[in-house]
Amino acid sequence: TWVAPDKLGRYSMPPADLPVVAALRQPDSYLITPPPADDEGGVRHWHEQLQRVVAAGQQRIQLRLPTAHPQRQAMVEQVVRAHRRSGVQWLLNRDIELARALGVGVHLGSEQLLELSQRPLPEGQLVAASCHDLQQLQAAQQLGCDFAVLGPVQATASHPDAVPLGWDAFAELRAQVSLPIYALGGMGSGHISEARRHGGQGIAAIRALWPA
Repeated sequence: TWVAPDKLGRYSMPPADLPVVAALRQPDSYLITPPPADDEGGVRHWHEQLQRVVAAGQQRIQLRLPTAHPQRQAMVEQVVRAHRRSGVQWLLNRDIELARALGVGVHLGSEQLLELSQRPLPEGQLVAASCHDLQQLQAAQQLGCDFAVLGPVQATASHPDAVPLGWDAFAELRAQVSLPIYALGGMGSGHISEARRHGGQGIAAIRALWPA
């Protein structure tokens, strides 16, 4: 059957085909925002950079703001209000309650996966998770997450002590669940095709997708 891409989700299909459908319909990159400085100038610059990212066509963005940042909630609310019609899929790092209140998605930390017994947000609000091994990937799938990030795949400056999985291990883990999975750790835009070749949805990154 030949159907429009937006109708693919209506068809029942084997679990192994679900990531293929995701590859056709969902973004191949997932931006994780860097932390802004605490001062007004730093906050303003962060908003300006985020505006550039949205204007450039980034479709899926995780707002990863430190809990202790004095303007955290105000910044999230401003982003959601300013870009409500942009078509961007926004996910808030870890904060389920604020995500629910604002009608955006949530990105769960790996430790949250084992604490939850059911999907924390309704359908229509994305739920994603950070995973590092098969147990966490399986927990994310059982919870009903829409996608996950898996890593680190390569050495990364943000976690210099972490042992990289490598692409072969990434592909092996990827094959054991039916979630769309982004490769995380040491990724650049040039790694999207590599991630796809190993069964991934694409890449997740901070520096590689944030304006220099």
